[in-house]
Amino acid sequence: MKIYYKNYCKIPSNVIILAKKLYYSKKLANSTNKPKTTWSIIKTITNNKKNFNNILMAEIDGKITTHYQTIAEKLNNYYVSVAASITNNNPVNNNNDDLNKINP
Repeated sequence: MKIYYKNYCKIPSNVIILAKKLYYSKKLANSTNKPKTTWSIIKTITNNKKNFNNILMAEIDGKITTHYQTIAEKLNNYYVSVAASITNNNPVNNNNDDLNKINP
């Protein structure tokens, strides 16, 4: 009895799967722009939608800000300082002629 029940429960899901395949194949067949329609179907099936409501927040000097320009400038200053620090600590730039003394 349990086997019949399990098989019976699979019938609606199989019907739904076949209906979706038929729907999407008809949609693709009737499309004039097949690549765009294909990607639209893929996005629908995978539920891959972009969320444009993301608000970028960062703590700068103890204050939380959402101003994109301020955040971008702070990140830019940080990465420039890292590059400058690496350049200043590089023994080749300090005119150290004996490179064999450098311990990797």
